[in-house]
Amino acid sequence: MYTMKILPVLMVGLLIVSVMLMGSVTSAERVKAIVVFKDKVQDSDVKALVEQGGIVDKKLDIINGVSVELPRQVFDKIDHAAKHGAESKVKFIEIDQEVHILKVDPSKVKPTATPTATPTPALQVTPWGIQAVNADDVSIDGSGVKVAVVDTGIDYTHPDLAGKVIGGCSFVRYTKSYKDDNGHGTHVAGTIAAVNNNIGVVGVAPGASLLAVKVLDRSGSGYLSNVISGIQWSVTNGAQVISMSLGSSSDSQALHDAVDAANAGSVVVVVAAGNDGGAVSYPAAYDSVIAVSAVDESLTKASWSNFGTEVDLAAPGVNVYSTYKGSYAYLSGTSMACPHVSGVVALVLTTAPGKYDKTGDGWDPGEVKQKLYDTARDLGSTGKDNYYGYGLVDALKAVS
Repeated sequence: MYTMKILPVLMVGLLIVSVMLMGSVTSAERVKAIVVFKDKVQDSDVKALVEQGGIVDKKLDIINGVSVELPRQVFDKIDHAAKHGAESKVKFIEIDQEVHILKVDPSKVKPTATPTATPTPALQVTPWGIQAVNADDVSIDGSGVKVAVVDTGIDYTHPDLAGKVIGGCSFVRYTKSYKDDNGHGTHVAGTIAAVNNNIGVVGVAPGASLLAVKVLDRSGSGYLSNVISGIQWSVTNGAQVISMSLGSSSDSQALHDAVDAANAGSVVVVVAAGNDGGAVSYPAAYDSVIAVSAVDESLTKASWSNFGTEVDLAAPGVNVYSTYKGSYAYLSGTSMACPHVSGVVALVLTTAPGKYDKTGDGWDPGEVKQKLYDTARDLGSTGKDNYYGYGLVDALKAVS
């Protein structure tokens, strides 16, 4: 828990998953878990969990799973049967990990001017990141494309996001509202699609529509099952792009399955690479997504940006100016780099000759990714490298 203020530099980086481990385990301990079945979840499967003391929370149909709270001894029993019992209906069970926002170390980010404190600045500015990816030189605007922001929600009352949010859903317990009560998701949304309306800022794809998928609460906390539910809702509700400024230092088979399913359903999934200067986080490390690292205004990798062979593209992520709760703010992180790429994906999809699906009359995720890789501005070592991937995403070349 922390208090967020509008400061000279506000930095909220990658959303990161941390496993909450207990020092000692007793038979009375209960754990939050995700149970994934080999086939579609049946009522009898849910009943069996309940009869063993489980409290089922959500059905995760996208991975044939459920989220459930149950006794630790039952978790261990199911886990053993899944790994060693051929007759088990369970494919695997894993801990439903807690998630929260991890901030970038302020000492590693160059200070900037104080963010505008009014929700309606007199003149519109084009943030440096929009210019760096050449989005301000593109004539198309992403109209007709739905981008799901899986995050803390979106402040749909913000004047620079007016009319942009066409739907949403909340997966946090205390509210059904998908309005952002943290600020992180609103900042991401503005970079993707802030309106070109002569006030505030403008996004990469100002014509794109947004889906506000709230999987984290006001303090930036939630659970892995929330994220999977958010992916599932996005796919079901027609998202063509999913933007996820979140991650984990540890692998999750359930999350892996969810992003793979979204990709198989013709959705382009874009994910932040991570902010601790180490290995690429999950789900950015999965092959089915576009993993994004962060660069500063000199187009040099941010010192805290994660790196590795899994990085696909780089984008602006230091002192990025965008919409914030009722105002505007500078934030830093691969969380801020990720939506630049998500916006460019929306622009590319606008150029598709027909409906976006795998029937051959539009782009599929593999084609979209390759288009971005082929047109990226090479940075660092010649060719693909661990810091920048294929290079800085370039909106103008990608849609040419």
